[in-house]
Amino acid sequence: MASFEDKFDDNKVEKWKEHYVNYGQMRALLVTIKGVAEAYESLAKRRPDVAAEFGPSSAEFRLERGLNDMSIAEGNEDEDEGTGSENKSLVETVGKGGEYGSTGGEIGGDELAFRQDFAMHKKALDNVVAQFKSGLTAERNKAAKFYMKEVAGLERRLELLISTVQSNYELKKEPKRNRRTVMRQRRDSMILMKSARTLISEKHDAPDMGVIIDEEDDIDNQPISVRNVVNEMESVKRALVDLHRQTILLFNFFMMTRSALLRLLRRFNATLPKQKWDAQEVFPERYDGRKTKNLIDRIVKMYAKWFCDNDIREATAQMLTKKGDDLEMDWSQFRLGHRLGICLTLTVWLASDCLWSLWTQGIVTLAGRSAFPVFRACFGLLVWHWCWGGSAYVWRRYRINYIYLFDFDPKTVLYPRAIFNACVDETMVFLVTLLLYYKSSTHTMPVWFAPGIYPALLVLYMLSRFIFPLKQRRPLWAAIMKVWTAPFSSPTFFQTYVADVFTSMVKVLLDLLWTVCFIFSGDFLLPDQVDTGEDRHGWQHAKWYKNIEVIICLFPLYIRLMQCLRKFYDTHERVPHLPNAFKYTMSQVVTLFGKFYPVLHLSCSKSGASCGHMSAFQVTWLEIFIFSSMYSWVWDVKMDWGLGKKDYNWLGPRLMFPSTLHYYGVIVADLFLRFLWMQSLVPPSSGAHFELPAYLIAVSMVLELIRRTLWSFFRLENEHRTRTQHYGEKEDIDFVPLHFTTGHNHKYQQNNKRSGKRVLVEVLAVGLSVLVLCSVVVIIAQKASQDQEF
Repeated sequence: MASFEDKFDDNKVEKWKEHYVNYGQMRALLVTIKGVAEAYESLAKRRPDVAAEFGPSSAEFRLERGLNDMSIAEGNEDEDEGTGSENKSLVETVGKGGEYGSTGGEIGGDELAFRQDFAMHKKALDNVVAQFKSGLTAERNKAAKFYMKEVAGLERRLELLISTVQSNYELKKEPKRNRRTVMRQRRDSMILMKSARTLISEKHDAPDMGVIIDEEDDIDNQPISVRNVVNEMESVKRALVDLHRQTILLFNFFMMTRSALLRLLRRFNATLPKQKWDAQEVFPERYDGRKTKNLIDRIVKMYAKWFCDNDIREATAQMLTKKGDDLEMDWSQFRLGHRLGICLTLTVWLASDCLWSLWTQGIVTLAGRSAFPVFRACFGLLVWHWCWGGSAYVWRRYRINYIYLFDFDPKTVLYPRAIFNACVDETMVFLVTLLLYYKSSTHTMPVWFAPGIYPALLVLYMLSRFIFPLKQRRPLWAAIMKVWTAPFSSPTFFQTYVADVFTSMVKVLLDLLWTVCFIFSGDFLLPDQVDTGEDRHGWQHAKWYKNIEVIICLFPLYIRLMQCLRKFYDTHERVPHLPNAFKYTMSQVVTLFGKFYPVLHLSCSKSGASCGHMSAFQVTWLEIFIFSSMYSWVWDVKMDWGLGKKDYNWLGPRLMFPSTLHYYGVIVADLFLRFLWMQSLVPPSSGAHFELPAYLIAVSMVLELIRRTLWSFFRLENEHRTRTQHYGEKEDIDFVPLHFTTGHNHKYQQNNKRSGKRVLVEVLAVGLSVLVLCSVVVIIAQKASQDQEF
């Protein structure tokens, strides 16, 4: 779990780093305050009479009055001086006696020592509190002064851009007596309006678009260059996008600084509740983020008016989309493409070999092999790893700050390209072991050991990938343990996300159960045979195995149910937690119906009743199946994604993806895939009419993982929008900044760039290996043909 300090440092803009609040230093000062306060309170509890005699410190109240008089605009950070000259030393005062309520007589040695010790602790507490308050005020003034200066500069840039565009348009609009010049100016206006829709501000009327240009007049024959106009418009567009980006970064600066100050203030008030410091004294009215919010809205409206036919949503999406950030060419990209080519070659080789053997020799393909569920389980995990890399790429591209939302440690989180590199390496190992297993099981290559050794080695490899590197995997396993122990701990957003992913991996978990039994029973050492449906694996048909299958189908749903109930317990909010709990309860009912269906079907057969048609039990099961699927789909759209609002064309406000077709398409796809997900909760061999055949399990597995990936795009978008739309509420502590490349040296942005020499050596080594292999194959084939001739 990343601390706020890590996330605060991770979202700093490198060129502004000296203007941010020094959160680490102020937090260390709070630790000192806590230690001194605990020592002071310990002494005060021992002698309440002495604590009452000393009374409150006047230095604290004088400092607070000084804070209210400080000017943000001038950046005055001076404090009241003369604290030591106005107050006598507490130690000296105690030594004289009388001023702090003493009886005026001589004080004994022990009493005097205690009073001196108490006075020293109180003085130390007063000093460190004064130091904290003056330091916090200085940090606030530093950030506020920079913020106000940058806001003014951005406003000037926007006004200059608008005035430049307006002045250029007004020059073209001035009437001329020369007919040829007038026609050229009108054509310029038409081109300008076609390129930028309308390049004027609200202060000017729209140009007259009723100008008719004769078809015989060729624009290319005019002196004005269309290309220059288009380039000019592109320059304006780039200027607006850059201005929008800078304004958002400044708003992030303000909100992150405000969040840091509020966290420090809240911790201070919790440490010293008797000296509570009001937030209104820390944040004057001038230090307000609404200036940048209004400036952002104004820029978006300008962009929409000039380039998007006044479509605010489309303008926002175009300006936020990442284009070109961190896409500089390096050799690691070439390495990624090179290994993807190897994976594609292995895939084509494996597919063609399976199909050719099936058509020419009638050899059963991989789906009919005994170890196929092992490869299917590993394939499911591999597909989800690819989906996670795609999710990270999409979130990063469209400025969804998943690192912040998930509370990831910026020092260990992987960059999307690094995730894809790991996926490519795992895919290569998977395809190689799968190809070797198929060749060995069909005896089309020398058999040195049992073919089951290959899937066992693949399992060991995948297990190592889940454990190493420890620094990156430890947070994942910690989150999984928190998920499994629900509801004994309050779930975070990432933990609920992990639990949702588990509900989509039921088929993968069932195959993992099969894999564990296959390995530990020693069946992987047996000669490979075609799966004919015989009872070769006795454990597969045991009662305990069937019961574990049902538990696996129910357990992810149980986790989410417990998380919803724990959320309700923590927040006392019935909506949305109780309706969400009802959703997972209905899903569990579907699973339980599948568990008891074979029992009822068997009792129906023994009683002699007709079982040819659907019974009342089956009808009820089907109705619950349909209702649960529809309920889950509506919940996805309305609650998880924040869509389905009539005022926004059944979508939602402040969308972050560029096209509405993305939303409508995913909504429709989710409707159908939700039924497929519900079907995955039915235990295997339940006898249900809607149960998928075994050869389609891998397809349904992949489709469900893709559905969960699409769901995650909009789920995090909605979470990001929800936690950024309420400015000024909840003390802005939960603000989530948009994900921009800030120039900061983030750990997760170290792309593991490889030198061109290393990549070329790898390419040459692979090419040489392929050449040697092909030569060996040709020599062996020629020798075999010669032996047949003799």
